[in-house]
Amino acid sequence: MEWTPTPTGDDDARIGPARRWRSHAGHGPSFGPHRLSAGRGSGSASASASPPFPRFAPMDDDTDDNRPTPVPGPAADFPVRTSSNRLVELDGADGEGGGQILRTALTLAMLTGRPFRISRIRANRDRPGLRPQHRSAVMAAARLSGATVQGATVGSQALTFRPRPFEPTDLDIDIGTAGSTGLVLQTLALPIALRAGHGVRVSLTGGTFNTKAPSYPFLDRTWRAYLDRMGLPLALAMPEAGFYPQGGGRLDAWIEPGRPRPWVAERRGALTRISGVAGTCKLDRRQVAERMRDRAVALLGEAGIDAEVAIDLAQWPGPSPGAAIALVLEHDGEAPPSTFVGLGARGKPAEEVAAEAVAELLDHLHAPGLGAVDPHSADQLVLPLALAEGRSLFTVSRVTEHLRTNIRTIAAFLDRRIVLEEPDDGPGRVIVG
Repeated sequence: MEWTPTPTGDDDARIGPARRWRSHAGHGPSFGPHRLSAGRGSGSASASASPPFPRFAPMDDDTDDNRPTPVPGPAADFPVRTSSNRLVELDGADGEGGGQILRTALTLAMLTGRPFRISRIRANRDRPGLRPQHRSAVMAAARLSGATVQGATVGSQALTFRPRPFEPTDLDIDIGTAGSTGLVLQTLALPIALRAGHGVRVSLTGGTFNTKAPSYPFLDRTWRAYLDRMGLPLALAMPEAGFYPQGGGRLDAWIEPGRPRPWVAERRGALTRISGVAGTCKLDRRQVAERMRDRAVALLGEAGIDAEVAIDLAQWPGPSPGAAIALVLEHDGEAPPSTFVGLGARGKPAEEVAAEAVAELLDHLHAPGLGAVDPHSADQLVLPLALAEGRSLFTVSRVTEHLRTNIRTIAAFLDRRIVLEEPDDGPGRVIVG
């Protein structure tokens, strides 16, 4: 079921109340919602499926109050420190110049009540402006927060977003392409968790395995584990895999109310295990997954890694052909596992897919100074830590432009001290508070 905004003008959208969930078949054991075990644990997902997500009727959005202030409710006593309620002006070409500036701004606008205007959206990309997945994030955020939006059309390079007070509701979002469901979920997760008085379910249809975006194995094994460490539990399931160009996969999330807490991770610790999954969808030849697995194991052996390597084969349901391998790296330090994904494509050998995942893993594993956090996760951690009371600190194996850009975007909304240290002879360090 797609949701459709109710327009109030040629380029304006006012999002109406959420619809109820559609019913669907129950999840099998391989694709049911996964929850982290209680306590700090190892960050690994439970091997068995949890009970199905409960269903409930969504609440109506508050459509009368347009004051740009945090909503009263379960999180009313949670301090979100802002410099003012004035419109935030953002340059979409800053730093890495991609969609992350927009997604972070949407998250912070919903949390702080501050409106923003962004120009030159994705100016540093081959196809600048909003793509369908970015528009889906905008319209989902608008529906969740009852916001008014100007410029929310595919290709638009300028956008204004004005949130309203809101209580989170369950959402069903169809991106309509193979665009990343994970990036849309990451935009919505914090505002839902911090504003909800009960669990909220979000279902997204689109791509679940994407280049330059978090694929499902990363979200499930790494991103979810980081949020759990910070006091923001959620469960994930992938009933169907979605690959480029058709998409059509589904990502389900059950987001619990939470309150972010500070977190410290300075040491990586000793390597304890490498595991993974090599899987295919709509491919008749099982040897594709086997070739990915065998090549990954061989390359890790050539690198002299003395660790348990256990890779399972998977046959994912879904509407279109695809293949992927995900390698999970575990240490005995403070950080959860790191996940590195190689994606198949038409004409791309299975061995090359495995080699890409192994290369990323080795880049992190052998980085100078042994930073605790992998570069794909680092930029995602700053925002929840900036909302936590107290001092946080983590080291990262490689500082990316995504990390630098996200810190500057957060600083435009929040009164929070965030320091990024980039020594020449060691890991990067991020200090919040």
